[in-house]
Amino acid sequence: MEFKVIDVHSSGAPCRIVIDGLDQLGIQGSTMLEKKKYIEQNLDWFRTALLKEPRGNVALNADLVLPPCDERADVGLVILNQRPIAPLMSGGNILAFLTAILESGVVPVNPDSDITTVNVDTPAGLVTATAKIGPAGKVEHVTVANVPSYATHLDVPLQIPGVGTVTADIAYGGMFYALVEAEALGIELTADNAAVIGEMGERVRAAAIESVVIDNPAAQGLSAVDAVMIYGPPKFSENNCRNGVVMPMLPGPPAYPTGLPALIDRCPCGTGTSAMIAALRAKGKLAVGEEFRMESIIDEVYIAKVAEEIEFHGRPAIIPELTGTGWIIARADIVVNENDPLAHGFTVGDMWPGRPTVNTTS
Repeated sequence: MEFKVIDVHSSGAPCRIVIDGLDQLGIQGSTMLEKKKYIEQNLDWFRTALLKEPRGNVALNADLVLPPCDERADVGLVILNQRPIAPLMSGGNILAFLTAILESGVVPVNPDSDITTVNVDTPAGLVTATAKIGPAGKVEHVTVANVPSYATHLDVPLQIPGVGTVTADIAYGGMFYALVEAEALGIELTADNAAVIGEMGERVRAAAIESVVIDNPAAQGLSAVDAVMIYGPPKFSENNCRNGVVMPMLPGPPAYPTGLPALIDRCPCGTGTSAMIAALRAKGKLAVGEEFRMESIIDEVYIAKVAEEIEFHGRPAIIPELTGTGWIIARADIVVNENDPLAHGFTVGDMWPGRPTVNTTS
């Protein structure tokens, strides 16, 4: 099998966009959520083939360009990451995805304006994005109206082993996040401190899973703390906040069989930032339309704002807008040869968080 891909990074988060060849896989489902579940249950070998060694790296995600199920959409998207459970939505991924499909012509740009609007059918629902197109067709930046985002718990106490009691906010921005201050955990948000941030984030997630019950009105059965945002003051005065977002590498409760326990998001994290501004709005600390600049662990920035307040399944929520940039870094054909004993990828515990695996074709 061969698949045509475009590799893009958004503020350091690497994404592999599969633009052709997916018809070979027979992906089924009448909604993007059903397609996501079908891929999880039947095509996990494809995820590992794309993302693990020898083709991938520890931070890589994949974005699948699929026919939309929603008649209002221009294109469909399913996101794959290092966990076997695919996320409903990802800000960094959709910024990279839009950059790839517009610059490559998979979705045509508006010939009469420097702004192109694209409606994307995702497992989390319909997402509308606008792209500013610059000279030679380069996507200068993308603004995404994200899915409804909301806080479920504010200032909830969590018992963290080795630390004590800390307060956290639990909020949804396409994934559920526990939001915890770095100062309360006694850690610094620097790139060379990633191992400590990763382990502490998994301690926080374990405490949240144990003590917080979450109701996800949009997708029953997908109700758990997916990730942890550890945040603090920005490094640069023009920004509002700095974060280290900890993404677990294995499903279920945290486990550290070898290596690092989790992955640190390279970008400022779009869904995490959406969750953050939802919590800030719920606390009355951020005005509608006020710019919020989120800084990543490698000093990259996403700009977010509360575009509007809504009611979502009977609860107060917001529509966040997220702005960022993607950069194409490679175009390639991925070959999956079933005679290759390592065709479906592998991991080794010297660099991969979680449990080392060899996904052979036998």
